[in-house]
Amino acid sequence: MRAGESKEKGPATANVDGPGLARRAPGEPSHTLILAAESPLPPRSGVRLRVLHLARQLARSSQVDVAVLGPAGRAADEPFELSSIPHHRSRSATAMRAWRSPYVVAKQRSEAMAALAAVPRWDTVQVEFPSLVPAACGTRVPVVLDAHNVESDLLGSIADQASSGPSRLRLRWEEQKMRRFERRVVTNVAAVCATSDADAEVFERWGAAEVVVVPNGVDTAAIPHRRTPVAGARLLYVGHLGYEPNAAAARELARDVLPLVRAEVPDASVRLVGRDGARLCSLAGQHVELAGEVPEVLPELRAARAVVLPLRAGSGTRLKVLEAMAAGVPIVATPLAVAGIALRDGEHVLLGATPRELAAQVVRVCCDDALASALSDQARDLAARAYDWSIVGEPLRELHERLAASVAGCVGPRVRVPRKPDYPGQGNGPSGR
Repeated sequence: MRAGESKEKGPATANVDGPGLARRAPGEPSHTLILAAESPLPPRSGVRLRVLHLARQLARSSQVDVAVLGPAGRAADEPFELSSIPHHRSRSATAMRAWRSPYVVAKQRSEAMAALAAVPRWDTVQVEFPSLVPAACGTRVPVVLDAHNVESDLLGSIADQASSGPSRLRLRWEEQKMRRFERRVVTNVAAVCATSDADAEVFERWGAAEVVVVPNGVDTAAIPHRRTPVAGARLLYVGHLGYEPNAAAARELARDVLPLVRAEVPDASVRLVGRDGARLCSLAGQHVELAGEVPEVLPELRAARAVVLPLRAGSGTRLKVLEAMAAGVPIVATPLAVAGIALRDGEHVLLGATPRELAAQVVRVCCDDALASALSDQARDLAARAYDWSIVGEPLRELHERLAASVAGCVGPRVRVPRKPDYPGQGNGPSGR
Protein backbone atom coordinates (compact mmCIF):
# COMPACT_ATOMS: atom_id res chain seq x y z
CA MET A 1 0.00 0.00 0.00
CA ARG A 2 1.44 3.36 -1.00
CA ALA A 3 1.96 6.15 1.52
CA GLY A 4 -1.20 8.16 1.88
CA GLU A 5 -3.45 5.46 0.42
CA SER A 6 -6.61 4.62 2.35
CA LYS A 7 -7.97 1.11 2.55
CA GLU A 8 -11.56 1.04 3.73
CA LYS A 9 -13.41 -2.07 4.84
CA GLY A 10 -16.72 -0.49 5.76
CA PRO A 11 -18.12 1.60 8.58
CA ALA A 12 -16.74 1.09 12.08
CA THR A 13 -20.22 1.22 13.56
CA ALA A 14 -23.79 1.40 12.38
CA ASN A 15 -25.29 4.80 11.59
CA VAL A 16 -27.40 5.57 14.62
CA ASP A 17 -29.05 8.90 15.31
CA GLY A 18 -28.60 10.17 18.83
CA PRO A 19 -28.04 13.16 21.09
CA GLY A 20 -24.69 14.73 21.86
CA LEU A 21 -23.63 15.69 18.32
CA ALA A 22 -22.32 19.12 17.41
CA ARG A 23 -24.37 20.94 14.77
CA ARG A 24 -22.61 23.13 12.22
CA ALA A 25 -24.09 25.81 10.04
CA PRO A 26 -23.47 25.45 6.29
CA GLY A 27 -19.96 26.62 5.45
CA GLU A 28 -18.78 26.56 9.06
CA PRO A 29 -15.45 24.72 9.50
CA SER A 30 -15.44 21.42 11.33
CA HIS A 31 -13.98 21.17 14.83
CA THR A 32 -11.37 18.53 15.71
CA LEU A 33 -10.11 17.59 19.16
CA ILE A 34 -6.64 16.02 19.43
CA LEU A 35 -5.83 14.10 22.63
CA ALA A 36 -2.15 13.69 23.49
CA ALA A 37 -0.17 12.50 26.50
CA GLU A 38 2.26 15.43 26.34
CA SER A 39 2.41 18.89 24.83
CA PRO A 40 3.78 19.23 21.29
CA LEU A 41 5.53 22.41 22.44
CA PRO A 42 8.43 22.79 22.52
CA PRO A 43 8.87 20.22 19.71
CA ARG A 44 11.96 18.47 21.06
CA SER A 45 11.06 14.86 20.32
CA GLY A 46 9.76 12.83 17.42
CA VAL A 47 6.38 12.36 19.08
CA ARG A 48 5.99 16.09 19.69
CA LEU A 49 7.04 16.96 16.15
CA ARG A 50 4.47 14.63 14.64
CA VAL A 51 1.64 15.89 16.83
CA LEU A 52 2.58 19.52 16.17
CA HIS A 53 2.82 19.28 12.40
CA LEU A 54 -0.27 17.14 11.92
CA ALA A 55 -2.24 19.58 14.10
CA ARG A 56 -1.02 22.39 11.85
CA GLN A 57 -2.09 20.48 8.75
CA LEU A 58 -5.56 19.77 10.16
CA ALA A 59 -5.90 23.45 11.10
CA ARG A 60 -5.65 24.38 7.42
CA SER A 61 -9.31 23.44 6.98
CA SER A 62 -10.83 23.04 10.45
CA GLN A 63 -10.77 24.39 13.98
CA VAL A 64 -8.36 22.33 16.06
CA ASP A 65 -8.04 21.98 19.83
CA VAL A 66 -5.11 20.02 21.28
CA ALA A 67 -5.59 18.77 24.85
CA VAL A 68 -2.62 17.27 26.69
CA LEU A 69 -1.99 15.62 30.04
CA GLY A 70 0.12 17.89 32.23
CA PRO A 71 1.75 21.22 31.29
CA ALA A 72 0.82 22.56 27.87
CA GLY A 73 3.13 25.53 27.21
CA ARG A 74 2.25 28.53 25.06
CA ALA A 75 0.78 28.23 21.56
CA ALA A 76 0.08 31.90 20.81
CA ASP A 77 1.60 31.63 17.33
CA GLU A 78 0.01 28.31 16.42
CA PRO A 79 -3.18 27.85 14.34
CA PHE A 80 -4.71 25.64 17.05
CA GLU A 81 -5.79 25.98 20.67
CA LEU A 82 -3.64 24.18 23.24
CA SER A 83 -5.00 23.26 26.68
CA SER A 84 -3.65 21.44 29.71
CA ILE A 85 -5.43 18.71 31.66
CA PRO A 86 -3.89 18.39 35.15
CA HIS A 87 -2.72 14.85 35.62
CA HIS A 88 -0.93 12.91 38.32
CA ARG A 89 -1.18 9.21 39.01
CA SER A 90 0.96 7.62 41.71
CA ARG A 91 3.02 4.53 41.03
CA SER A 92 0.93 2.49 43.46
CA ALA A 93 -2.35 3.52 41.80
CA THR A 94 -0.88 2.78 38.39
CA ALA A 95 0.47 -0.60 39.48
CA MET A 96 -2.90 -1.63 40.88
CA ARG A 97 -4.57 -1.00 37.52
CA ALA A 98 -1.70 -2.38 35.45
CA TRP A 99 -1.82 -5.99 36.61
CA ARG A 100 -3.91 -6.86 33.53
CA SER A 101 -3.87 -3.61 31.53
CA PRO A 102 -0.75 -2.24 29.84
CA TYR A 103 1.17 -0.12 32.30
CA VAL A 104 1.07 2.98 30.10
CA VAL A 105 -2.72 2.72 29.79
CA ALA A 106 -3.09 2.70 33.57
CA LYS A 107 -0.56 5.51 33.98
CA GLN A 108 -2.34 7.87 31.58
CA ARG A 109 -5.91 7.14 32.65
CA SER A 110 -7.74 10.49 32.92
CA GLU A 111 -11.40 11.03 33.72
CA ALA A 112 -10.94 14.76 32.96
CA MET A 113 -9.72 14.02 29.44
CA ALA A 114 -12.64 11.63 28.91
CA ALA A 115 -15.07 14.32 30.05
CA LEU A 116 -13.60 16.81 27.59
CA ALA A 117 -13.85 14.34 24.70
CA ALA A 118 -17.53 13.73 25.54
CA VAL A 119 -18.46 17.41 25.22
CA PRO A 120 -20.81 17.85 22.20
CA ARG A 121 -18.50 20.33 20.50
CA TRP A 122 -16.38 18.18 18.22
CA ASP A 123 -16.91 16.77 14.74
CA THR A 124 -13.95 14.39 14.98
CA VAL A 125 -11.54 13.32 17.71
CA GLN A 126 -7.96 12.25 17.04
CA VAL A 127 -6.12 10.21 19.67
CA GLU A 128 -2.33 10.02 19.80
CA PHE A 129 -1.35 6.42 20.65
CA PRO A 130 -3.72 3.55 21.47
CA SER A 131 -3.44 4.09 25.22
CA LEU A 132 -5.59 7.24 25.09
CA VAL A 133 -8.40 5.70 23.06
CA PRO A 134 -10.40 4.82 26.20
CA ALA A 135 -10.60 8.56 26.94
CA ALA A 136 -12.62 8.93 23.72
CA CYS A 137 -15.15 6.19 24.43
CA GLY A 138 -17.77 8.70 25.58
CA THR A 139 -17.78 10.71 22.37
CA ARG A 140 -20.44 10.24 19.70
CA VAL A 141 -18.29 11.36 16.77
CA PRO A 142 -15.73 9.50 14.64
CA VAL A 143 -12.44 8.77 16.40
CA VAL A 144 -9.14 8.54 14.52
CA LEU A 145 -6.24 6.69 16.16
CA ASP A 146 -2.86 8.14 15.18
CA ALA A 147 -0.71 5.05 15.76
CA HIS A 148 2.88 6.25 15.87
CA ASN A 149 4.02 2.61 16.10
CA VAL A 150 2.66 -0.87 16.53
CA GLU A 151 3.18 -0.56 20.26
CA SER A 152 3.24 -4.29 21.02
CA ASP A 153 5.85 -4.88 18.31
CA LEU A 154 7.90 -2.05 19.76
CA LEU A 155 7.78 -3.61 23.23
CA GLY A 156 8.76 -6.95 21.73
CA SER A 157 11.79 -5.50 19.99
CA ILE A 158 12.87 -3.78 23.21
CA ALA A 159 12.46 -7.07 25.08
CA ASP A 160 14.72 -8.75 22.53
CA GLN A 161 17.47 -6.27 23.45
CA ALA A 162 16.94 -6.46 27.23
CA SER A 163 20.17 -7.20 29.10
CA SER A 164 18.68 -9.02 32.10
CA GLY A 165 16.20 -11.84 32.56
CA PRO A 166 13.82 -9.96 34.90
CA SER A 167 13.65 -6.98 32.52
CA ARG A 168 12.98 -9.29 29.60
CA LEU A 169 10.17 -11.06 31.45
CA ARG A 170 8.55 -7.76 32.47
CA LEU A 171 8.71 -6.44 28.92
CA ARG A 172 7.25 -9.67 27.51
CA TRP A 173 4.34 -9.38 29.94
CA GLU A 174 3.76 -5.78 28.84
CA GLU A 175 4.01 -6.86 25.21
CA GLN A 176 1.27 -9.47 25.70
CA LYS A 177 -1.03 -7.05 27.52
CA MET A 178 -0.47 -4.37 24.89
CA ARG A 179 -1.11 -6.73 22.00
CA ARG A 180 -4.51 -7.72 23.41
CA PHE A 181 -5.32 -4.07 24.08
CA GLU A 182 -4.20 -2.84 20.64
CA ARG A 183 -6.11 -5.52 18.75
CA ARG A 184 -9.36 -4.45 20.41
CA VAL A 185 -8.69 -0.72 20.12
CA VAL A 186 -7.97 -0.66 16.37
CA THR A 187 -11.26 -2.39 15.60
CA ASN A 188 -13.26 0.11 17.64
CA VAL A 189 -12.29 3.42 16.06
CA ALA A 190 -13.47 4.89 12.77
CA ALA A 191 -9.96 4.85 11.27
CA VAL A 192 -6.34 4.16 12.11
CA CYS A 193 -3.52 6.38 10.88
CA ALA A 194 -0.28 4.37 10.42
CA THR A 195 3.22 5.70 9.80
CA SER A 196 4.28 2.97 7.37
CA ASP A 197 2.90 0.34 5.01
CA ALA A 198 4.24 -2.40 7.28
CA ASP A 199 2.36 -1.03 10.30
CA ALA A 200 -0.77 -0.52 8.17
CA GLU A 201 -0.73 -4.18 7.15
CA VAL A 202 -0.71 -5.19 10.84
CA PHE A 203 -3.72 -2.99 11.62
CA GLU A 204 -5.60 -4.29 8.58
CA ARG A 205 -4.87 -7.86 9.62
CA TRP A 206 -6.29 -7.06 13.05
CA GLY A 207 -9.54 -5.87 11.48
CA ALA A 208 -9.30 -2.06 11.47
CA ALA A 209 -12.27 -0.57 9.58
CA GLU A 210 -10.06 1.87 7.67
CA VAL A 211 -6.32 2.47 7.56
CA VAL A 212 -4.62 5.57 6.16
CA VAL A 213 -0.84 5.69 5.81
CA VAL A 214 0.56 9.05 6.94
CA PRO A 215 4.34 8.77 7.24
CA ASN A 216 6.33 11.00 9.49
CA GLY A 217 7.42 14.15 7.72
CA VAL A 218 9.73 17.12 7.85
CA ASP A 219 9.37 20.87 7.35
CA THR A 220 11.84 21.23 4.49
CA ALA A 221 11.23 24.98 4.18
CA ALA A 222 12.51 25.48 7.74
CA ILE A 223 15.71 23.44 7.24
CA PRO A 224 18.43 24.91 4.99
CA HIS A 225 20.11 22.41 2.70
CA ARG A 226 23.84 22.09 3.36
CA ARG A 227 25.28 21.60 -0.12
CA THR A 228 28.98 21.34 0.80
CA PRO A 229 30.25 18.52 3.04
CA VAL A 230 31.58 19.80 6.34
CA ALA A 231 35.28 19.29 7.00
CA GLY A 232 36.38 16.88 9.69
CA ALA A 233 34.85 13.63 10.89
CA ARG A 234 32.34 14.48 13.61
CA LEU A 235 29.67 11.78 13.79
CA LEU A 236 26.29 12.67 15.27
CA TYR A 237 23.60 10.67 17.02
CA VAL A 238 20.36 12.44 17.98
CA GLY A 239 17.56 10.88 20.00
CA HIS A 240 15.85 10.55 23.38
CA LEU A 241 18.73 8.90 25.23
CA GLY A 242 16.52 7.76 28.09
CA TYR A 243 14.73 5.45 25.63
CA GLU A 244 16.52 2.10 25.67
CA PRO A 245 16.71 1.49 21.88
CA ASN A 246 18.37 4.91 21.47
CA ALA A 247 20.66 4.32 24.45
CA ALA A 248 21.72 0.96 23.02
CA ALA A 249 22.42 2.56 19.63
CA ALA A 250 24.50 5.30 21.28
CA ARG A 251 26.54 2.69 23.17
CA GLU A 252 27.17 0.70 20.01
CA LEU A 253 28.26 3.81 18.12
CA ALA A 254 30.68 4.92 20.86
CA ARG A 255 32.06 1.54 21.90
CA ASP A 256 31.97 -0.59 18.77
CA VAL A 257 31.76 1.59 15.66
CA LEU A 258 33.93 4.58 16.57
CA PRO A 259 37.14 2.62 17.38
CA LEU A 260 36.92 0.90 13.98
CA VAL A 261 36.43 4.24 12.25
CA ARG A 262 39.32 5.88 14.11
CA ALA A 263 41.67 3.15 12.90
CA GLU A 264 41.16 4.62 9.40
CA VAL A 265 40.15 8.22 10.25
CA PRO A 266 42.11 9.24 13.38
CA ASP A 267 40.26 12.54 13.91
CA ALA A 268 36.81 10.92 14.02
CA SER A 269 34.67 11.72 17.05
CA VAL A 270 31.09 11.15 18.23
CA ARG A 271 28.61 13.66 19.62
CA LEU A 272 25.53 12.28 21.39
CA VAL A 273 22.59 14.69 21.54
CA GLY A 274 19.35 14.12 23.42
CA ARG A 275 17.61 14.36 26.77
CA ASP A 276 17.80 11.94 29.69
CA GLY A 277 21.29 10.68 28.85
CA ALA A 278 22.68 10.60 32.39
CA ARG A 279 23.07 6.82 32.37
CA LEU A 280 25.41 7.12 29.36
CA CYS A 281 27.95 9.25 31.23
CA SER A 282 30.46 6.40 31.14
CA LEU A 283 30.66 6.81 27.35
CA ALA A 284 31.98 10.37 27.56
CA GLY A 285 35.68 10.72 26.90
CA GLN A 286 38.30 12.27 24.67
CA HIS A 287 36.51 11.30 21.45
CA VAL A 288 32.91 10.96 22.67
CA GLU A 289 30.93 13.99 23.80
CA LEU A 290 27.63 13.62 25.65
CA ALA A 291 25.95 16.92 24.79
CA GLY A 292 22.56 16.24 26.38
CA GLU A 293 19.48 18.17 25.30
CA VAL A 294 20.14 21.17 23.05
CA PRO A 295 17.85 24.12 22.22
CA GLU A 296 18.11 23.52 18.47
CA VAL A 297 19.13 20.41 16.54
CA LEU A 298 19.90 22.20 13.26
CA PRO A 299 23.29 23.59 14.40
CA GLU A 300 24.23 20.05 15.42
CA LEU A 301 23.32 18.74 11.99
CA ARG A 302 25.23 21.52 10.22
CA ALA A 303 28.39 20.70 12.20
CA ALA A 304 28.34 16.92 11.56
CA ARG A 305 30.04 15.07 8.75
CA ALA A 306 27.46 12.30 9.05
CA VAL A 307 24.56 11.08 11.16
CA VAL A 308 25.11 7.50 12.29
CA LEU A 309 22.14 5.41 13.48
CA PRO A 310 22.93 1.86 14.72
CA LEU A 311 19.30 1.28 15.82
CA ARG A 312 18.31 -2.34 16.39
CA ALA A 313 14.90 -1.99 18.05
CA GLY A 314 11.77 0.07 17.51
CA SER A 315 9.09 0.56 14.88
CA GLY A 316 7.49 3.35 12.86
CA THR A 317 9.56 5.91 10.95
CA ARG A 318 12.23 8.13 12.49
CA LEU A 319 11.97 11.87 12.31
CA LYS A 320 15.69 12.14 13.05
CA VAL A 321 16.31 10.48 9.68
CA LEU A 322 14.01 12.88 7.84
CA GLU A 323 15.60 15.93 9.48
CA ALA A 324 19.07 14.74 8.44
CA MET A 325 17.79 14.16 4.90
CA ALA A 326 16.33 17.67 4.71
CA ALA A 327 19.53 19.21 6.11
CA GLY A 328 21.66 17.34 3.59
CA VAL A 329 23.72 15.46 6.16
CA PRO A 330 24.85 12.02 4.94
CA ILE A 331 23.24 9.13 6.84
CA VAL A 332 24.84 5.82 7.80
CA ALA A 333 22.37 3.44 9.40
CA THR A 334 21.12 -0.05 10.04
CA PRO A 335 18.21 -1.10 7.81
CA LEU A 336 15.84 -0.90 10.79
CA ALA A 337 16.77 2.73 11.47
CA VAL A 338 15.42 3.81 8.07
CA ALA A 339 12.52 1.34 7.84
CA GLY A 340 9.38 2.88 6.39
CA ILE A 341 11.30 5.53 4.42
CA ALA A 342 11.87 5.03 0.70
CA LEU A 343 15.65 5.31 0.88
CA ARG A 344 17.91 3.37 -1.49
CA ASP A 345 21.27 2.12 -0.25
CA GLY A 346 24.11 3.95 -2.01
CA GLU A 347 21.80 6.66 -3.36
CA HIS A 348 20.18 8.28 -0.32
CA VAL A 349 21.83 6.40 2.57
CA LEU A 350 24.67 4.00 3.35
CA LEU A 351 23.49 0.86 5.15
CA GLY A 352 25.34 -1.56 7.40
CA ALA A 353 24.11 -4.48 9.49
CA THR A 354 27.08 -4.94 11.84
CA PRO A 355 29.40 -2.51 13.65
CA ARG A 356 32.15 -3.37 11.17
CA GLU A 357 29.90 -2.72 8.17
CA LEU A 358 28.69 0.56 9.67
CA ALA A 359 32.27 1.65 10.36
CA ALA A 360 33.29 0.88 6.77
CA GLN A 361 30.43 3.03 5.46
CA VAL A 362 31.36 5.87 7.82
CA VAL A 363 34.95 5.75 6.57
CA ARG A 364 33.67 6.02 2.99
CA VAL A 365 31.58 9.10 3.68
CA CYS A 366 34.36 10.75 5.70
CA CYS A 367 36.97 10.24 2.98
CA ASP A 368 34.94 10.89 -0.18
CA ASP A 369 33.53 14.42 -0.63
CA ALA A 370 31.85 13.51 -3.91
CA LEU A 371 29.99 10.63 -2.27
CA ALA A 372 28.97 12.82 0.66
CA SER A 373 27.67 15.51 -1.72
CA ALA A 374 25.70 13.02 -3.80
CA LEU A 375 24.07 11.46 -0.73
CA SER A 376 23.23 14.94 0.57
CA ASP A 377 21.59 16.18 -2.64
CA GLN A 378 19.60 13.02 -3.34
CA ALA A 379 18.29 12.64 0.20
CA ARG A 380 17.24 16.29 0.36
CA ASP A 381 15.42 15.98 -2.97
CA LEU A 382 13.53 12.90 -1.74
CA ALA A 383 12.57 14.66 1.51
CA ALA A 384 11.17 17.65 -0.37
CA ARG A 385 9.29 15.54 -2.95
CA ALA A 386 7.81 12.87 -0.71
CA TYR A 387 8.07 13.71 3.00
CA ASP A 388 7.27 17.37 3.51
CA TRP A 389 4.49 17.70 6.10
CA SER A 390 2.30 19.51 3.57
CA ILE A 391 2.39 16.36 1.43
CA VAL A 392 2.22 13.54 3.99
CA GLY A 393 -0.46 15.29 6.07
CA GLU A 394 -2.95 15.71 3.23
CA PRO A 395 -4.52 12.21 3.46
CA LEU A 396 -5.17 12.76 7.17
CA ARG A 397 -6.79 16.13 6.52
CA GLU A 398 -9.02 14.58 3.84
CA LEU A 399 -9.94 11.73 6.21
CA HIS A 400 -11.09 14.15 8.91
CA GLU A 401 -13.10 16.18 6.37
CA ARG A 402 -14.89 13.04 5.22
CA LEU A 403 -15.57 11.83 8.76
CA ALA A 404 -16.77 15.29 9.81
CA ALA A 405 -19.20 15.26 6.89
CA SER A 406 -20.58 11.98 8.25
CA VAL A 407 -21.27 13.74 11.55
CA ALA A 408 -23.24 16.39 9.69
CA GLY A 409 -25.35 13.47 8.48
CA CYS A 410 -25.99 12.40 12.09
CA VAL A 411 -23.72 9.40 12.36
CA GLY A 412 -24.00 7.89 15.84
CA PRO A 413 -21.36 6.51 18.22
CA ARG A 414 -18.10 5.87 16.40
CA VAL A 415 -15.86 4.41 19.10
CA ARG A 416 -16.72 1.31 21.08
CA VAL A 417 -14.25 0.36 23.79
CA PRO A 418 -15.54 -2.98 25.08
CA ARG A 419 -16.15 -3.37 28.78
CA LYS A 420 -13.47 -5.99 29.23
CA PRO A 421 -11.02 -6.52 32.12
CA ASP A 422 -8.07 -5.42 29.95
CA TYR A 423 -9.32 -1.83 30.22
CA PRO A 424 -8.76 0.14 33.42
CA GLY A 425 -11.59 1.66 35.34
CA GLN A 426 -14.41 -0.52 34.03
CA GLY A 427 -17.66 0.43 35.67
CA ASN A 428 -16.28 3.87 36.53
CA GLY A 429 -16.97 5.69 33.27
CA PRO A 430 -14.60 6.51 30.40
CA SER A 431 -10.90 6.32 31.07
CA GLY A 432 -7.58 6.98 29.37
CA ARG A 433 -4.06 5.86 30.01
